[in-house]
Amino acid sequence: MPFCTIVEFEWGDELERDRYEAASKVAGADDAVPPGRLARIVGVDDAGARVVEVWRSGADARAFAEHSAHAVAHMPTPSRVIGFEVTSYVMT
Repeated sequence: MPFCTIVEFEWGDELERDRYEAASKVAGADDAVPPGRLARIVGVDDAGARVVEVWRSGADARAFAEHSAHAVAHMPTPSRVIGFEVTSYVMT
């Protein structure tokens, strides 16, 4: 069953945004789509960032989280992290 993850970051100053953007570049340095990722939506503004990903399964999401832990360790602490099984997934 598809699985969705949502990670939100809020920053109070430009340094946190800079840390997020630098770590994001390291995490996506090879630009390869990780196994099992079906969709990725990222939005960054002056208040923070949101990353929404849809995975083929929860196991695929966990495998990616474990693989990217080194890059995430350099990011600001997320303000919210949630994951849930997807009951509807429609792309048009």
